[in-house]
Amino acid sequence: MATEENPFELDAWNILLRELQTRKIDDVRPLFEKLVKIFPSTGRFWKMYIEQEMKSRNFDKVEKLFQRCLIKVLNIDLWRLYLQYIRESKATLPTYK
Repeated sequence: MATEENPFELDAWNILLRELQTRKIDDVRPLFEKLVKIFPSTGRFWKMYIEQEMKSRNFDKVEKLFQRCLIKVLNIDLWRLYLQYIRESKATLPTYK
């Protein structure tokens, strides 16, 4: 695998990411973890990882991922995803506002 030979090869990761998005998160979570470990400040990768967890309705994992990255990663799209997640998952709570 090209990402193992050179873990910083973005083109190889981008090709792999297209495939990862079509698989179940349980099968690809280790690869996403490796990706965000190698590129910890790349909001796009965190966002893709979180979206995969959201698709599978793993909300406890989603919240933990947000806790790990939001303050450290300055990325508008990542923050938009967080706000969308809060609106959709917490809007019915009495403490929402």
